[in-house]
Amino acid sequence: MIYEKMEHWIGSWCDTLLRHQVEEGLESWRGGILCPACRRIHGRCGDAIFPMYVMFVRSGKEKYRASARRLVQYMQGQQLYDGSWLNDEPFDWKGTTLFQTLSLCHAYDYLNRSGHLSETDAIKDMIEKSAQWTSWAFGERNIRSTNMNYWMTSAAVLEWCFKITGQALYSEQARSLIQYALSHINHDGFIIGELDGTGLRSLDNIDIGYNMDMSLAALAEYAELTGDARVRSEAVRAMGAHVNFIYPDGSMDNSFGSRSYKWTLFGSKTAHGCQMALMMLADQDSRFAQAAEDNADYLITRCMMEDGFIGNGPRHAELFREPCIHPLINRADAWATALIYGKAPAAHASHAAAKPSSMQCYPSLRTCHVRSGPWAATITTYGAHNSATGGAISYLWHQKRGPVQLASATEYSRNELINMPEFPVPYKGPVTPRIEGRRGQNYFSSLYEYDGCLQELHIDRPEATVSGKLKSGDGFGQLDSHIAYTIHYRFTEHGIEKHYRFLVQFAVNTLSVIEPLVLLPDTEVTIAGDGLVLNDQSGVVRMRGEEGIFRMDDVHPDERNSSIFPAVICFPAHWKAVDLAPGIYEFKLSIFIE
Repeated sequence: MIYEKMEHWIGSWCDTLLRHQVEEGLESWRGGILCPACRRIHGRCGDAIFPMYVMFVRSGKEKYRASARRLVQYMQGQQLYDGSWLNDEPFDWKGTTLFQTLSLCHAYDYLNRSGHLSETDAIKDMIEKSAQWTSWAFGERNIRSTNMNYWMTSAAVLEWCFKITGQALYSEQARSLIQYALSHINHDGFIIGELDGTGLRSLDNIDIGYNMDMSLAALAEYAELTGDARVRSEAVRAMGAHVNFIYPDGSMDNSFGSRSYKWTLFGSKTAHGCQMALMMLADQDSRFAQAAEDNADYLITRCMMEDGFIGNGPRHAELFREPCIHPLINRADAWATALIYGKAPAAHASHAAAKPSSMQCYPSLRTCHVRSGPWAATITTYGAHNSATGGAISYLWHQKRGPVQLASATEYSRNELINMPEFPVPYKGPVTPRIEGRRGQNYFSSLYEYDGCLQELHIDRPEATVSGKLKSGDGFGQLDSHIAYTIHYRFTEHGIEKHYRFLVQFAVNTLSVIEPLVLLPDTEVTIAGDGLVLNDQSGVVRMRGEEGIFRMDDVHPDERNSSIFPAVICFPAHWKAVDLAPGIYEFKLSIFIE
């Protein structure tokens, strides 16, 4: 079923790309795919060559071959003298040459196997040139300052280039690169080495989204190309850890990762897609094919827009006028790869499924997963820059409603200027559940607590306690607020209870508990005494705060807070205590769904 579904949507996406392919006007743009939101042709548009050819071969429709040929001509014109391609002008990053080359290698291989040899000459010429750049950049120069997904992909690319060109050096370099990559898979099965947009904490950074959407696919593909049993075994082990971050409705939890600033709920905006890795390893574990299909269903049912584009999340169409075409190109390429190189799903699972009420802890992530009846949650103290941390529930999910709470970047910053749009409405801060404090001109937050602790865990029942201190800002000049906190989380089948406890050592002007709730399109918000009620098609959500020194802010029911990544709209529930003297304070909050 998963393969039929993917083929249908690859065709649909290719039709959308066709509508935006440039046929007239500026000659240097002809054949490229124009993005309606960014008003440019993205450097990655050549990745659509492979899915176009896949649809031509499988459907026999000439329009797809004609489109692929025009795109090949466009990419020939864009290839630089050294064999590379720029990602997006005017920036000088050429690393995405890897992904363009990988897509071309897939097209070359598939066309040859399908008997369409006349289509491959121009493609092989581009591969031979880009292989030289890849060999120099990653095999000789060793660019160590980039993300791990590039290192893993470069190994797969060079092995493909060896098979296509016969240059033995490429295979030798690929072998060296894959050994380097394997050394970055830790004991828990997570891949370290993803940067965060600033280079901070880059030695141990982990990003679930990029690992699933890109790195693991390259690892699996290298294993398939070479027959290397050790690489395949490591790919399966790593995927066994990562697949737990596909939630029951297919959404991907990248709420705390080092590159979560591009988290879309179905994956990462500019990454390929988890279907590549999951389906290339599907014969090893039945959970992999199921996760691939669940994630595909989530994208199709929650994040597809009426005009055939993919949004940054379920409320994208309400926040933006025009959609970016980048995710459409990436997913079409990824699903085409999964369709052509995927395996028949296994009939067995190599790991036991999560218990209905359980906690699963990941020491290297300083994060745990909770399962309690219809509820699922991620609690994290991981500490990646600009991501959910400090013991926040970065993703709270219910089977009837989907996301109830989730995280966004602590401070929205366009560190990838072209791929991260301007905020479409007045920015009101993150939607991550958090604690904030103010003393004079100083502002403190639990989201700046990069060294928080998961203190107490009950594996046999869904409870956890986190602790930390409110801190100010990033970098080496952080101020200590002298406000320590613990949060005890207790889950039941009906809801979640959060018990906050604060130790205030010096007087503070305000201390706030901020608990945004994700809204569905038809949600009505009612303020009710010490809490609020949400009514929508999924049922009734009740949030209550304990009466006492913390009082619910006077917020109008129509007040909203938005996030671009992922694209959601929230109600900013907020409890505040003012003019606190030194002492110990407590606050209890509950969320129930009826």
